[in-house]
Amino acid sequence: MFPAPIGGLALPSEFGACILFAALYGLLFPLVLYRVYDRRSRTFLLLGTCLTVVDRTVLFSFRAASTQRANLQLSDGLLKYSQISFGLGAISIANDLVNLLRCLLVNPTYGYGEAGRADEAPMAHTKDSAFAPPREGDVDRPQERRRARRFCFILGMSFLAANVPGIIAGGMFQKKNFGKEHEANRVASLRYASAAVSLFLASIITLAAAWSRKYQPRACHKAINTTFALTFLAGIVGVYRLSVMHHRTPSLDSTLPGTLNSPGAKASFYVLHIVPEYLAIAILLGFNTRKTFGTGAWGDWRGQDDGPKLIAKRKERQEKRAAKKAERTIEKAGAMTSIEKGGVTTSIEKGGVTTSS
Repeated sequence: MFPAPIGGLALPSEFGACILFAALYGLLFPLVLYRVYDRRSRTFLLLGTCLTVVDRTVLFSFRAASTQRANLQLSDGLLKYSQISFGLGAISIANDLVNLLRCLLVNPTYGYGEAGRADEAPMAHTKDSAFAPPREGDVDRPQERRRARRFCFILGMSFLAANVPGIIAGGMFQKKNFGKEHEANRVASLRYASAAVSLFLASIITLAAAWSRKYQPRACHKAINTTFALTFLAGIVGVYRLSVMHHRTPSLDSTLPGTLNSPGAKASFYVLHIVPEYLAIAILLGFNTRKTFGTGAWGDWRGQDDGPKLIAKRKERQEKRAAKKAERTIEKAGAMTSIEKGGVTTSIEKGGVTTSS
């Protein structure tokens, strides 16, 4: 008996559901393109989420086709692809959430004025950020910032403990392995490890956001509530996967009880696995995540605070940028209008009026 594949075999009764979710994910493509195009909402921290949109659109299209074609229905390649994809979808979203959590924890640590290094914060590169800017009296907290960065780095690397077993387990779903007890036990162990680790790490993200709400001045409640919603949705997927992984099947096309091919099992799969993933992705893309988490384009990319030399270079760049912006403003707002009348030229410039004959 081999572990039953999550989602079961693609049966003809699923055709409508597969078409529906292929279309729903396809409808997210314009949002992906808009978030990439619009510089005020562009952030590269959602790369994994955007790739999941592409992956799910392709996967459900193939799954819809396989419900009508027996050769695709029992294809080893499609089986491995679907199991890897279903296993890593929620993990990929949670992985992106770690980068957002880093901004959530780091942004409130910056203080007021030049000594507060507020211009280094990701929110400083986000127009109309949901984070409140530092006010007079807000002190810089570099130690807390350093700990937050180290914590998020370790948390992000820990997701490898969920990704790697999930990929290996998904790749072992082949018809030739269905009669091998050793391979079956190995797949079961790897799947449990992947799902358990991802669920545990999602709970850590939730606790970190709760800590920010309680202990960080200027914590952004909007970003924290969004984090709670996303980890809740990812948690639903993790709990569902853990709850059905004990089911086993004698063969891929078996419809015996416990093979995850029954109508009830199919309904549970779509409601508790696919729908939460879709809602999480829709939240990340549908709302301006850059503004909510104050990420800028690249998030909190610094491994440590800038030293004196880097600060001096940054100030120099900022001064040059400000000077160029001022020149462009003068050219646009104070565009010279020359009126020649009777040999007299009147030039109206920003800040004054001059006449010459």
